[in-house]
Amino acid sequence: MLAKIKNTIFGILYILVLIYLLTFIPSFWGHKPLVVISGSMEPTLKVGSLLYYHDKNLDDFEQGDILVYKSKNHIISHRVVENLDGGFITKGDANKTNDSIIVNDEQVLGEGTNWCIPYLGLYADFIYTHKYLLFITVSILIMDLFWDYYKTRKKGVGNNVKIC
Repeated sequence: MLAKIKNTIFGILYILVLIYLLTFIPSFWGHKPLVVISGSMEPTLKVGSLLYYHDKNLDDFEQGDILVYKSKNHIISHRVVENLDGGFITKGDANKTNDSIIVNDEQVLGEGTNWCIPYLGLYADFIYTHKYLLFITVSILIMDLFWDYYKTRKKGVGNNVKIC
């Protein structure tokens, strides 16, 4: 019974670590993850979702594209309303008016996708802000793998003994 509980707990831990690591796989193809923290782009981008963005030439942005840019303290994703020389006018889908600031070309990080993964951003943000939990969990899982290997190896050695 105790072994069954242990296997269940470790199975859940393996799945949680795997899900966290899978969120970063698109980074290999230039798609960086971003957690949606405000409702300004709802219903397209829901709060707590994971949004991916990628590099894009500034001249290629068109009206309606999701522009990801850095403000003073935050990373924001809003739609392009107008492309100006040296900047952009943006607006959140849920906002009634355009943003009051013009986004300079230097602030632009890339173009966001029109889809996101619901709730995964909350989990990824929690793990990212509590990295020690990830390190502890991975360490325990590695020790478990070695222990299982040791037990399997120990059983195998006893079975290979021949009596003449």
